[in-house]
Amino acid sequence: MANIFEEIDKQREDLPKIDTIAKEVGKQKLNYYQMAAIVIFFILFVSGIVLGNVFPACSSNGELYSKVCTKTEFNTSLTLFTWFCSFIGCMLIYAIGEIIEQLRLINRNLSKSKTK
Repeated sequence: MANIFEEIDKQREDLPKIDTIAKEVGKQKLNYYQMAAIVIFFILFVSGIVLGNVFPACSSNGELYSKVCTKTEFNTSLTLFTWFCSFIGCMLIYAIGEIIEQLRLINRNLSKSKTK
């Protein structure tokens, strides 16, 4: 049983430090899809706030069975729904950009290995 733990200690590697991770992430350049996803997200984020104001929610009715809304308020549920959908959609666009970037990297590495 002690042999297993010795093997684990031999093969164990230290986790990378935060400085090295930040340097690696800082080197990454965004492609067109990733930049478009970020811009679209900010536009849809603001649009969610605008939609919450344009389509207010009714907080109280006039009489018991009256359909007249006497008091309206900011539509939080519509805003949160818009933000959630825009986040999911933009993450999909960003992921497509990341897949394209990884395929370009693979192609570049394959072309370098063929030239050698």
